[in-house]
Amino acid sequence: MNNLKLETINSEPSAEDRKVIVDGMLAYHLSKGHIRKEKDDHFSIVVKNQKNKTLGAIVVSCRWGAMHIETLWIDKTVRNKGWGTKLMNLVEWEAARRNCHLIYTDTYSWQAPQFYEKLGYALYGKLDDFPKGCSLSYYAKKLKK
Repeated sequence: MNNLKLETINSEPSAEDRKVIVDGMLAYHLSKGHIRKEKDDHFSIVVKNQKNKTLGAIVVSCRWGAMHIETLWIDKTVRNKGWGTKLMNLVEWEAARRNCHLIYTDTYSWQAPQFYEKLGYALYGKLDDFPKGCSLSYYAKKLKK
């Protein structure tokens, strides 16, 4: 093992290195019985006004029977008018349609922890003082079959 070297790069790995890494990771997952595609399935729901201006969206990825809410954003001009809840309800409907058993996400203390709690999401982890003076919370909701 003395003939190995470490290489630090200030960017993403090269396309060639990324392929080796991803192929290795996918092979390892498969060896443990967890088939995984190179890319997760994604879907988005976008809120637009009559002039086709984007005023909100939710971006979700799906893997192994679970949905990950990657992004939920509502423009301040339409915030607190039910659009976030409407998007979350649509995601839960889609999760049930896809036979998902779980939805999970994370949110910073200045974003929406109370919003997720109001919708029945349970806190399962928290990083305090990240960023300084704030926290990052992890939420999940198990879906009924």
